[in-house]
Amino acid sequence: MSLQIHHIVTGELESSLSVSILNSGIHPDIPDNKALLYGFRDDIVRLDGSVHEGVMVPVPVWLILGGDKTILIDSGLGDVDEVAAMQHRYGVDFVASRSHDQDLRAGLARYGVKPEDVDIVVLTHLHFDHVGNNEIFPNATFFVQKDELPQATTPPHFCMFYYPEYVYKVDQIRDRLCVIDGDYDLADGIRLLKIGGHTPGCMVVLVETGSGVVCLTSDVMYNYVNLELNWPMGSFWNLPELMTGYDRIRNSADIIVPEHDWKFLQHFPSGTIS
Repeated sequence: MSLQIHHIVTGELESSLSVSILNSGIHPDIPDNKALLYGFRDDIVRLDGSVHEGVMVPVPVWLILGGDKTILIDSGLGDVDEVAAMQHRYGVDFVASRSHDQDLRAGLARYGVKPEDVDIVVLTHLHFDHVGNNEIFPNATFFVQKDELPQATTPPHFCMFYYPEYVYKVDQIRDRLCVIDGDYDLADGIRLLKIGGHTPGCMVVLVETGSGVVCLTSDVMYNYVNLELNWPMGSFWNLPELMTGYDRIRNSADIIVPEHDWKFLQHFPSGTIS
């Protein structure tokens, strides 16, 4: 069996240094921490017209083809106006954007797939940018870790990126939700590993391809700086657990793919790993 992984971008989000890398990448041996992040810029214009520095990062989903099932990893960024209004209520005014070619339906169509063709959606965790299009997959079974559900369905005030306004994204697929607890063999050549760290139930996906075992890290690793310097992102639930997860990922995969980094296309210009 030869599995292929296709990178489909569903929009972009503004990310700051403090979110992308712990302690904003400040270290005496790093003279220019801003240069660490691919695409860092100082001209991001927010809705109120103010200008800020940061990175516009991709929000991908990952389409896995070549097996018996059509599998999607996460459902990506939902309506950007809804997301912006929702975050604004909680004091987050980061930019959310989507171009025409970043529409998820259009992205799937490039590989001959319609939403109703998708058999399985793996929700690596339940932050808003990973569940935004759940409703467009009428025939899919959704896999999620048990430990993700409490915060996603009744979000405490202190939890970043879970919002009460987005509980409906889980509620509307609850009758097709397959709740797992721990590592799970999803299909031939595809294994889910519960890592935690970023969120209580965050998991990564191992996929056997012709290029080797690929780890789709979800938000366990935002970007290649997290991978290359073994330096975690600034948004985490349990830091020791996260760093243990980094070791586990390195021991499990030949190719490690961070989630939110346009630099991925430097390594895989076609957007496909096979």
